[in-house]
Amino acid sequence: MPKVLRYEMQWDEETYALAERAACASGLTSIKAYVTQLVKQHAPETIEAYSSIRLTNEQFDAFCEACDNPPTPTAKMRKAAQALDKEGFVLNANH
Repeated sequence: MPKVLRYEMQWDEETYALAERAACASGLTSIKAYVTQLVKQHAPETIEAYSSIRLTNEQFDAFCEACDNPPTPTAKMRKAAQALDKEGFVLNANH
């Protein structure tokens, strides 16, 4: 049996009542069941949206062009790179 974790939430009365009504309207017996259903339905979409990049053909072509022929760094770009150097940021091409 999978381990069950506990999460406690504090809501204002209006939000709690809204969640209670939505749970009932969904045919669920509790707010816990309602929130669990929402997470299972929407979390995969959210994770996918933040873990991939979708580009049009034109955007992809522009990206490839910028990679093949990068512009000369501006003063702002050089300053940002220096700030990263000071923070110890290291680009590791192996990862």
